[in-house]
Amino acid sequence: MPPALRCLSPLLVAIAMSAPAAASDGSPREAFVTAFEAADGGDAADDSAALKAYALYPWLQARRLRLRLDDADDALDARIGAFLSAHGSAPYTQSLRAAWWRSLAARERWAEYLAAFDGRPSTDALLCHWLQARMALGRMDGFADDALAAWRNGRSMPSDCDPAFDWLEREGHLTDDRIRERVRLALDAREYGLARYLTERLPEAAQRIWVNARLARQQRGSFLERLVENPDAPVPFDDLRYGLYAHARGYPAEASRLLDALIEARALTPDERAHLTRAVALPASWSRESLALDLYRRAPLSGHGQDDFEWHVRAALWAGDWDEVARVIAAMPADMAGEARWRYWAARARVATGAAEPAAAYAELARDRSFHGFLAAERAGLPATLNPVPTARDADAQRQLADMPAVRRAREWYALEDDRRASAELSWGLGDLDADGLEQAALMLSDWGWHRQAIAWMARAGRWDDLTLRFPLPHERDFRQSAQAADVPLAWLHAIARTESLYDPRAVSGAGARGIAQIMPGTAQRVAQRSGVRYGGREALFEPATNLDLAARYLAQLRDRFGCRWLFVLPAYNAGPNRIDGWLPDAPLDADAWIANIPFNETRGYVQRALYHYVIIHWRLHGEPGRILPLLDEPVRPPLVC
Repeated sequence: MPPALRCLSPLLVAIAMSAPAAASDGSPREAFVTAFEAADGGDAADDSAALKAYALYPWLQARRLRLRLDDADDALDARIGAFLSAHGSAPYTQSLRAAWWRSLAARERWAEYLAAFDGRPSTDALLCHWLQARMALGRMDGFADDALAAWRNGRSMPSDCDPAFDWLEREGHLTDDRIRERVRLALDAREYGLARYLTERLPEAAQRIWVNARLARQQRGSFLERLVENPDAPVPFDDLRYGLYAHARGYPAEASRLLDALIEARALTPDERAHLTRAVALPASWSRESLALDLYRRAPLSGHGQDDFEWHVRAALWAGDWDEVARVIAAMPADMAGEARWRYWAARARVATGAAEPAAAYAELARDRSFHGFLAAERAGLPATLNPVPTARDADAQRQLADMPAVRRAREWYALEDDRRASAELSWGLGDLDADGLEQAALMLSDWGWHRQAIAWMARAGRWDDLTLRFPLPHERDFRQSAQAADVPLAWLHAIARTESLYDPRAVSGAGARGIAQIMPGTAQRVAQRSGVRYGGREALFEPATNLDLAARYLAQLRDRFGCRWLFVLPAYNAGPNRIDGWLPDAPLDADAWIANIPFNETRGYVQRALYHYVIIHWRLHGEPGRILPLLDEPVRPPLVC
């Protein structure tokens, strides 16, 4: 396969490989793909009228201009400038614009470089070139402030900024106070090499405290021991706190001992002692250590941040201390306490302590269409609140959307299986629509079969009530066949796919999971071998039938491994099955409290979303909402066996 085609989707490659040599011999789409993937972009003189009228032709024009930058001259600069001026900030201009700026800088065409900007540069590299251009042309109004803004950050900047920084130093702008300010920024950004370099530029007498600041963050436990032994050693409090916090993430019990030793050895204010205590309590609560709740009780609630409130409550839930749950939630800021999750736990605490009956405690929250609202409804003996409202289709709006150039380009890229470029066109073309327009755009995208985007645009519109549009149930045959073959409930397979990819067969995660149910290629291989089914390799995972078949079989394997409880199947599917045993309590724990204490934010949210989706999908499939509470009735306890 030619190198230019290796990054394309299978469909686009097939079109390109099968397209005729002469662009005019094929359809405009085929001609476009052939030219777009040609090493030189093809010759514009060979373009047919149909190709020039094709929706994606501006992308080809932009690519051709970019490919010619290796031999840039005045004429090409003029053509590029005119093209960018005519097409504004459309997505197809972005890579051309960035490449042109780099070319102008490399050729030191500084006047043209500055003329190309209509605002402040958006990247470090562009900013450094912008400063270079101003120096070269003597445009120094406000230069010191702009150069200092580039210098004043916690990152190492590109070497192209060195001339501007050398100027700042010659002009006396890099004072000791500004160097100390940047040391702090570098420490906070964990750029310890930069922090060390900057510290060495300070007077020797001023270096010790910043050396200690860096060592407190880098060496953590071992250096904190030295601070206990040398209580007068100077160290900024923020770095002392961070070092203790970082040490507690891996060694909470050891960090708790160091906390007490530091409090005894060093002259700390009551507020500082409380801050250090929270710095150990928070990561200790992530590890579900019993000492976390004891530490949090030592810190005044008035100084809690959002994370402290959240994990203080979770530590109390893990310990089964309902009085403490109620006390902490009562002290939360009003906007935080008003969230559905904390309203749920406040109600649970009132019921657990005998302060209220379930029907009264949960009645208000039971009207919410949310995970915790559904749980509240079931605990109150009420039906889940769904209240679906279908979206009214506006024919005029649909026609106007379909006629938008950006939408036409997006639809072509979507047909060519390039979702990234299609998404860029939609974001650029539809970003200024009001909520009604966004809702109509979601309907249009649903008509295309692009459910991921339809769901996302409904969220942008803030419209949540069209449950048919938001839970579309595509690939009906593939879902049913896969669920039946693996003997797993259809609603659960749908809930997994909806939670994993928003029903996107072409989805790829940052970790490499693929397809509609986001299967890792290694997992797919193992499941296929164990199940005795054929597996065509990682590209096959983009086929819904293959992906869902393997996902359903994997869910069945997880169900059998984890005691036939979907409560454990869901986090195992997301975080990996080997983590679950390490998350189990030593004593029986309420299942909803266990979910709340899943230490990974992503997995905890994933489980709650999947259960929420299950309720609605069950309604879509069977006419009545699914029920969560039966899945949570049994407390969580090891061992997990069927």
